[in-house]
Amino acid sequence: MAGKHKGMREKQGLKLLLTPEIGVLIPIVIICIVTTILKPTFLTWQYLSTILAGCVFIGAASLGEAMCIMAGEIDLSVGFSGCLAGVMCGIAARDWGFPLFACVLVCLGTGALVGLINGLCVCKLGLSSWIVTLATQFICQGLSLTISKGEPISIMSLGTMGFSTARPLGISWLFFIFVGLILVMDIVLRYTKYGYHLKAVGGNQAASVMAGVNAKRVKMMAFILAGVFAAVGGLFDTLNAQAASAAFGSAREFRAIICCAIGGISMSGGAGSAFGIGLGVLLFHTLWYCLRILSVDTNLQLVLIGCILILSVILDIQRKRLEAKREGLR
Repeated sequence: MAGKHKGMREKQGLKLLLTPEIGVLIPIVIICIVTTILKPTFLTWQYLSTILAGCVFIGAASLGEAMCIMAGEIDLSVGFSGCLAGVMCGIAARDWGFPLFACVLVCLGTGALVGLINGLCVCKLGLSSWIVTLATQFICQGLSLTISKGEPISIMSLGTMGFSTARPLGISWLFFIFVGLILVMDIVLRYTKYGYHLKAVGGNQAASVMAGVNAKRVKMMAFILAGVFAAVGGLFDTLNAQAASAAFGSAREFRAIICCAIGGISMSGGAGSAFGIGLGVLLFHTLWYCLRILSVDTNLQLVLIGCILILSVILDIQRKRLEAKREGLR
């Protein structure tokens, strides 16, 4: 009897450990403890608030990337589509004289347009999302450089300096907006029909179509939302720097994919949570920031980040095996 209870406790412990959110929290705690031992001044609000505030830029792109991955697709354009959206925001402010609200709409509209183009190419023309979004990545990068002429575009005319420099609780307002986006996305994924259909299409598209789900429409919306979230990231960059630049967003798509992977988003689609993405972003940025303040060699940083990505994929496979085993025992 005791052995049976012990086995149940071990299974419950394994299940808890393989829960995406818990699996991300553990390494965050370990990294913070190790960093504090090596640098005792680390565990202060000054350092911690810097980490939290720095999460927002890659975080917004990661939320968008997660929508496509959960739908069973990929979006390699979230970095430079956000960059293009930020540049268009700058153009609207400096050259067109638009007010703040109109500039934000131009920014988000640009991201939505890029997402719409990606969605049409994938869902209507049947092209690979890898090829399409890689192409739009280069297109967005080229347009950003051409429109901005390779120079920063000031948005000082919008009068957002006070908002950008304000630090409630020692953190930028952008962080609280990012948390709000996570909460909204969590509601969409867990409590709306679209969230259910998104995971159904990503998990088994053929079965979802047989159940009456319009898979093409679901994926189309996922690409559009990915473009909008990428544009939010570009807007964050622009507000933070008080200028739009074609240099923002470089390689952000790959970091977003890493954050999704370590945050428990299944790389084969159909599973994931908004809070998992947020924690994945926090883990990635905490590791990156801690390695920097510990003066770890840049090349070694890349090695460690690559190892974490591999480990996250292994954990994803183990979670699926455990879930399959549990379903088989029912």
